[in-house]
Amino acid sequence: MDILPPLDLEAVGVADNNTMMDEDDPGEFVPCHFSDDEEEEHTEGCKCALCQYGDGGSGEAHAVISRMLEIDNQMVGKVRDKEIYQLQADLYKSHVKEPLERQGIEAPDVTAATCRDHFSKHRLNMKRMIGGEINFVNTMQKHVRRENILSRNNVTGRTRVDNGAIKQWIALSKHKLDLIKYYKGPLSKESSSKTASIKPYSFS
Repeated sequence: MDILPPLDLEAVGVADNNTMMDEDDPGEFVPCHFSDDEEEEHTEGCKCALCQYGDGGSGEAHAVISRMLEIDNQMVGKVRDKEIYQLQADLYKSHVKEPLERQGIEAPDVTAATCRDHFSKHRLNMKRMIGGEINFVNTMQKHVRRENILSRNNVTGRTRVDNGAIKQWIALSKHKLDLIKYYKGPLSKESSSKTASIKPYSFS
């Protein structure tokens, strides 16, 4: 079993409130969340149509939802997520919702936003997760490089290098490269299953 490369947190270092605070900055720095940390957790009471109807059954509707999952697995990292979610929503609409409605049967709406929430939060894709981690570490690197490594005296013009920040940047760089190797290695070698043709959903 492939194991993700660990991040050496001690090498990266964690600044406390005192070291994070500038001498001229009033108040105290307290922990805050990234935007994606504030999203609602996925619970058993989830109303997502794909969660409710996508984990069982053997009919054409289930085959369509399975195909939506295959599309996600095959295209993530190759096509923008926005385009993937729209393709999945269009597939559901043309092969499940519209055929059922022509028979007078009500079907739940599945939009691109529904697909985004389901495939990015409810049913996680490892490749998308690792890709997100790579982007996040890259952002951290840019921040350390821009804000922490160099400082210049605004009177004398003398430039100073922070060796601790350089060590943080190097540790982040090594971790990012390990993630990239994992992303391009084991994750990319996973074989994609062949897909069968899909027929519009109907009751016999």
